[in-house]
Amino acid sequence: MAAGRIAARFTRYSVLSLLTIPTGYTLLLIARHFWDVNAGLLNLVVGTVLTPPSFLLYRHFVWREGSGRGVARDLFSFWQTVMLGALTSSVFIAAVDHWYGANGPLIVLAGLFGQGIVFLGRFVWLDLVTFSAKRRAARGEPVTPAPDTPAL
Repeated sequence: MAAGRIAARFTRYSVLSLLTIPTGYTLLLIARHFWDVNAGLLNLVVGTVLTPPSFLLYRHFVWREGSGRGVARDLFSFWQTVMLGALTSSVFIAAVDHWYGANGPLIVLAGLFGQGIVFLGRFVWLDLVTFSAKRRAARGEPVTPAPDTPAL
């Protein structure tokens, strides 16, 4: 049963990623059009700006029960994982942009490669550490399964 819940959370996490990641890259390409700044740096800015709305989506659809530590702490922990993904993808984006004067598709491909490296680790960290039911139970909080979350 627990494996089924983890699989369901991972599925919702993956579906949301299919929505949030293209949104981020769309904003990155728009920002790149208006500002002649290395796309790797712009990627960090976009990641920071999109963290709060992304957090609310993931918190509502994937980890509804939260961590029990409060929304601000959950948001900070989520932001850290977003920044790890953004930093990783930014390294690849900045390199491609610097070496090739990259156009939109190459920037996106480099960023997706970096995001892909972090994708699974980010889910594991958020699921097993940040929003862990075991951590809530260790603090003496009641641990009840989250209500079924509507599919996207």
